[in-house]
Amino acid sequence: MRAVPLAGVLLFTLVSVLLFRFFDDGSGNEREFRLRSPVLGTFATYIVLAGETSGDSILLAMDSLARALDRELGFFGNGELSRLNSTGGAALNEISDDLLRVLKKSVFMAEITDTLFDPSLGNLMVLWDFGAEGIRKIPDSSQVAGALALSGFSGVNFSGDSIRLSDGVKLDLGAIAKGYVSDRVYALAMTMGASAALVEIGGEIRCGGDASTGRTWSIGVKDPRKDGLLDVFEIEGGAVATSGDYESFFVRDGVRYCHILDPRTGYPERGVLSVTVISDSASTADALATAIAVGGVPTAEALPDSLFRLIVVVYEAYDGSMVQWRRKGV
Repeated sequence: MRAVPLAGVLLFTLVSVLLFRFFDDGSGNEREFRLRSPVLGTFATYIVLAGETSGDSILLAMDSLARALDRELGFFGNGELSRLNSTGGAALNEISDDLLRVLKKSVFMAEITDTLFDPSLGNLMVLWDFGAEGIRKIPDSSQVAGALALSGFSGVNFSGDSIRLSDGVKLDLGAIAKGYVSDRVYALAMTMGASAALVEIGGEIRCGGDASTGRTWSIGVKDPRKDGLLDVFEIEGGAVATSGDYESFFVRDGVRYCHILDPRTGYPERGVLSVTVISDSASTADALATAIAVGGVPTAEALPDSLFRLIVVVYEAYDGSMVQWRRKGV
């Protein structure tokens, strides 16, 4: 990410662009504070409008919370999710409120998307290893089949007061965690007294604030195949998430293999170039963008209007041309 002056600030991320516009309320009692920090395998940008004496402390608290959630919700390491994967289950009263909320939200998003959003793909994620440096290899079909056999949301079972994972199933919350953390960190900033705030983590954005501040957030979506913007959306508050096949990928024999895995096949999705979802919740937008990237327009058409404000799907037509499809929600 890099910052460039442009009537405010233009922040480039892998999946979206934030064109930040500041409107002074004339009071002179508040100013803008910002912080950029590594978290969740990417970078986070925090922006708050707050009083002179409170802005820095709000930023530090936001960053501290994001790092704590990163430790506990991460697939690797010794955090809470990692321990759950190792033990294969836990009593619900032993799980933190954050992990429990993410798990319950994941169950809902899996059900509403016919499990195209599937957080049980940990074994496939490790097999494809899109986070690795150097030359990436296409796994053998037998390896994919084996990892796929240890996946599937049917292997995640809530029973009474406990959660149990089928033998070998590993949870990976990467398709919802950045959105969830963005929501939590934004809420913390507002609770601590910020008049307006924006949290952007790896392209997942949650923003808003008091109407009196006059803040407008302009979110630009990157063109998935060339330099420049596909579109710009102006919102006073809410969440924007974009998933695209250009975020992390490699090409072999003319075929693009991206990091978004199809839980039906165990292979990367093909044909959908990018999906942008505008919603009230970053965790909802994050999960929906992933599911629609896998299922395409048919999945977007089947979703309840109440889950989103706008969906933009960019896909490749049979002749190779790029097509945009849009649907408004409520």
